[in-house]
Amino acid sequence: MPQRPNLSDRPRPETTGPSALSGLRVVDFTRVVAGPFATQLLGDYGAEIIKIEQTGTGDDTRHLIPQPSFAGESFFYLAMNRNKKSVALDLSTQGGVDAALALIATADVVVENFTSRVMRRFGLDYASLRDRFPRLIYCSISAYGREGRLANAAGYDSAISMESGVASLNAMPGEPPVPGGVPFIDLTTALNATVGILMALRAREVHGRGQFVECALYDSAIADLCYKGYQYLACGQNPEPMGMKPKFGAPGGQFACTDGMIWFTCTSQKMFHGLCARVLDRPDLLDDPRFATQEFRNQNAAPLYALVSEAFAGETRSFWSDRLKGAGLPSGEMRLVGEALMSRETAERELIFEIEHPTAGPVPMIAPPIRMSLTPALLPTAPPRLGEHTAEILRELPGYDATTIAALADQGAVQVHAGES
Repeated sequence: MPQRPNLSDRPRPETTGPSALSGLRVVDFTRVVAGPFATQLLGDYGAEIIKIEQTGTGDDTRHLIPQPSFAGESFFYLAMNRNKKSVALDLSTQGGVDAALALIATADVVVENFTSRVMRRFGLDYASLRDRFPRLIYCSISAYGREGRLANAAGYDSAISMESGVASLNAMPGEPPVPGGVPFIDLTTALNATVGILMALRAREVHGRGQFVECALYDSAIADLCYKGYQYLACGQNPEPMGMKPKFGAPGGQFACTDGMIWFTCTSQKMFHGLCARVLDRPDLLDDPRFATQEFRNQNAAPLYALVSEAFAGETRSFWSDRLKGAGLPSGEMRLVGEALMSRETAERELIFEIEHPTAGPVPMIAPPIRMSLTPALLPTAPPRLGEHTAEILRELPGYDATTIAALADQGAVQVHAGES
């Protein structure tokens, strides 16, 4: 049986200095991936994230793939919900909606990723709120946007990757499209939402008003096509899946080493010079007319690949990785996820550490990817238990004393976590 890796010796990040988003309150109606990933990033840098969850069930991912080593907590949920406070409301009740509106009145930002009809049914859509809260920034994440034929359509990363053509570029030549192993369309949509929220906050400083920020998975996927999309727009030719071929020029690609595979790219004369003189210790290849230019190297790819393959077969991935990087060639050891997480690069960058969770014990965290010298990411708090902060947050609001909260809990409009009062 696979064993959970030991991370007890990994240092926790140190937090010194003010937080970038201190004082920002976000009421977060999101669940699953794109929305929670966006709000977690805001929370990493100091925003107060109030996660609104359905009473009884909570975020869809709370019960997805429960992990025995985390006392039954879902690693899916733990991965995207640190630095948040959970408030459990039943929005099908008037008491739940009233509590949500009272929270929104204190917020700078609302983020939601339901289908269009859901927030409209509760009177919590942007059209219902904008006149009442003119400074509110309302970010809506959806599959296809909030208007038009598909405004009420659901969508997940895998389906959108197929529909947008992104999956066609992941395939081996001649094989069907392959959805990504990581939901990159969800994640780029989350990043677009985060950027949009930050731009809207800046615009509010200038113009004095909030606004509607919309991010659709389909829009992000089309944007993610980037230069591959422009290839079709420029000449009408669909870009072909590259499979395991190098994207530009010989002799790059994958090569077998004594302990696995390595990948590198060689796209310029300077890189080829470094490969021959500093990686392979074969400066004589620079004088070989078959390899004098990129065009000639492409024409004579087979003998060039044979030379490189023979050399690489005699040493380890790390040996060649150090040489390739030292010579200025982009390269990477071909790893499984676990190998990458436990690698020397990950340890050197201090990207993995543990924090304490009240029921799961020590849980691993993957560090935020943005480093700031003055306002670094916060030392994270554990992803909250369902309704863990309901009473704490509602008590801050006018008219919500302990008696009122208890009455709402008895009615089922709110859920208070055991031990909270």
